[in-house]
Amino acid sequence: MNSRADHLFSFFTPGAIARSAAGLAAFAIRHPVLFLRLLRDGFRDRKAFVLLLRLPVDLRTICLSPLFDREWYVANHSDADGSGMSPELHYLLHGAASGWRPSPAFSGAVYLDLNPEVRASGLNPLVHYEQYGRFIDCPTSVEDDRPPEPVFPVGSRALEIDFGETPCAHARTAVFATFSRDGRIAERDLFYLRGLCEVCDNVVTVFNSPILPGEEDKLRGLASSAVFRYHGGYDFGSWRIGLRLARERGWLEPSVCGELVFANGSCYAPVRPFSEMFHAMERRRADFWGVTFSTQRTEAPHLQSFFLAFRRPILDAGALEAFFAERPERATRREAIDLYELQLTAFLRGRGFVPDAFVRPLFPNLHGFNPTTRPLDLIRRHNAPLVKVKAMHGQSIQSAERILSLVRRLNPALAEVIERDLCRRLPSSGSGPAA
Repeated sequence: MNSRADHLFSFFTPGAIARSAAGLAAFAIRHPVLFLRLLRDGFRDRKAFVLLLRLPVDLRTICLSPLFDREWYVANHSDADGSGMSPELHYLLHGAASGWRPSPAFSGAVYLDLNPEVRASGLNPLVHYEQYGRFIDCPTSVEDDRPPEPVFPVGSRALEIDFGETPCAHARTAVFATFSRDGRIAERDLFYLRGLCEVCDNVVTVFNSPILPGEEDKLRGLASSAVFRYHGGYDFGSWRIGLRLARERGWLEPSVCGELVFANGSCYAPVRPFSEMFHAMERRRADFWGVTFSTQRTEAPHLQSFFLAFRRPILDAGALEAFFAERPERATRREAIDLYELQLTAFLRGRGFVPDAFVRPLFPNLHGFNPTTRPLDLIRRHNAPLVKVKAMHGQSIQSAERILSLVRRLNPALAEVIERDLCRRLPSSGSGPAA
């Protein structure tokens, strides 16, 4: 199902150095003069040397990309035909730098304008998109970054409802952010909430969407309060609303809450009980923590926002309220990433708070890496209790079949939920503004 993606990320696996060396040797034999020129440039500039080491993998990425049309490229860029290089190699070394399109479907110039961090990295825009960008929904056109307002079912309505306070047993409150395009509560969200209730007392569920009449009853016993309305702020918009509501209800007072959790519906969970992760994190000294730490954006390493926990020092200082106060309530998808997820870790660090991650970095010295693209490693080797929904739809470097097989061994009930959800979602339409 995902062999193509496995090839794209083969340099993350054991033996990568040997394969890279073999690829460079083959390239040197085929293009000796060009190789020596690239090697000379590499000794002069560190970034050029890194790009030379990446060349075999990056070239393979372009060859496998459905967004590279070699016949169209040659027909529309005459210099490529007489260069003595393959169209793919010419685009990698020269075409992209000249602003040439690899096909009518992709513009590297537009991609770099919408994703300035890619320009700073020096990576070929198509290579970046295929290896990283498509996994985090990097926009490829202006339209991608400004999607139209979602259309919801006739009869769906905005609603805020309290189901009753839960007695304090875990000293923990959660805000769960999600989205429903069809006005119904997804089975996977209900399963997630059942697991969350085992470690949290009061759960505030905030939908970035209205709800059909009667659907809210599914949350009885799983949420203390629920909000259903389209606010256009993505997950951080829902967490902003839930944080305010939890403050108003007194669910963040020191006597009832030692930790606040932000979670969202972008994952299937729990693969294993959340209590195992919380027990492990209780032994670590940190003011806030998440499941994974990402270096995918090299200028903004950060805790990934699909699951975050904040302890008393942050709650007492009102640091989260201060973070939200400096940012707009509505956001485009790009702004939701750039202004919120990428900045939260640095914002709290700048105020003296200490972060940590349940999963120690899989590749601590590797920049540009998103650990959620390796769910098998996260679950099997690091006991992570979640798997991203997107990982089951081909947006992972490991096959969905193997992921589902592992989940089936650890939590058969969750595996059944995933299978039903996959059947319901195919063909995949994405998870909407809450993803």
